[in-house]
Amino acid sequence: MQDQPDLSAARAALQPTNYAPVARRTLEVFGAQAELVLLPGRATRPNRPGHERAAFGQDRGKAIVETEASWREHGLALTGNKFPFARAQTVLWSERTLREPDEEFLAGALAWVDVRGGTLLVNSIGAAASIARAHAHHTDEALPFLAQLRERALVADWLPNVDGASYWTKDVAYCLLGVRGCASARKQAVAALQTRRLTAAVNLISTAGETWLFPRAVETPAPFFPYALGAAEAWGRWCYVDEGPFLAATSRDLEQALRMAGCGAIPQA
Repeated sequence: MQDQPDLSAARAALQPTNYAPVARRTLEVFGAQAELVLLPGRATRPNRPGHERAAFGQDRGKAIVETEASWREHGLALTGNKFPFARAQTVLWSERTLREPDEEFLAGALAWVDVRGGTLLVNSIGAAASIARAHAHHTDEALPFLAQLRERALVADWLPNVDGASYWTKDVAYCLLGVRGCASARKQAVAALQTRRLTAAVNLISTAGETWLFPRAVETPAPFFPYALGAAEAWGRWCYVDEGPFLAATSRDLEQALRMAGCGAIPQA
C-alpha cells in the first residue's frame, strides 16, 4: 500500500488528546452494550449544532487545516481534536473545499483505518457536524455495540454492483447499512450509495474491513437525547455535556433516540 497515506510520523508529532470523561455509565440498547460519557467541556464547542446556530459562519475548517495541520499528503490533512470524545483522537480533513466525503476522500480515509485499525467516524452537517468541511475522526478505540447487534446479509436492486463489496443490515428499528470488503471496494460502494441516499444527512462508522452508513431523518431526537446525535452515538458512545440528562437516560430513551434520528429499518427482501 505504498500509494496510501502514512500518518505515523504526523500522529507522533501531535499532542495527546485530553479525553477524560467526568463520569461513565453503561446501558443495554437493542440488546447491545452502549456507553454513556459525561463530557462537560464539549459544551464550549463553537457552532454547536442546534436550533440557535446561525445559518452561515466563517470557514473554520479552512482555518483549522491551515494553522493546525501536522501533516498533508494525498489530498488529506491531519490535526488533533480540541474537544475529544474518544482516546487518541485525530481528525483527517480534505485539503479541497469539500462539504461531504467524496470517493477521493474516502479512498484515503478508509485505507487509513484498514491499515491502522481503530475506528473512523464521519458526521455530516445535519448529523452533528459543527464544521461544514469534509473530515473524519479517528480513534484507536473499538467499541462492542455494533458488533453485538444482530445482522443479516442484504440484497436489493438499488445496491451498487461493486466487485469485492458485500452488503449487510442490522436487525434494529432503524436503517443501518453496512458495506464489507477491502478499502478500495468500500470507497466505491459508499460513494455510490451517497448518490442514492434520499436523506440530507448521514453518519459513517468504519473499522477495518467494514463501513456502516446511518442515514438521518432528525438531528436532535429530543426529548430522548437532548443533543445532536452523531456517529459517536451510532457507534455506541453517547456523549453528554449536562449531568441531569446523563444520569436520567434509560435504555428505552436511547432506543427511541436512534429510531427518531434515523430512517425506517430496511425490510426483508
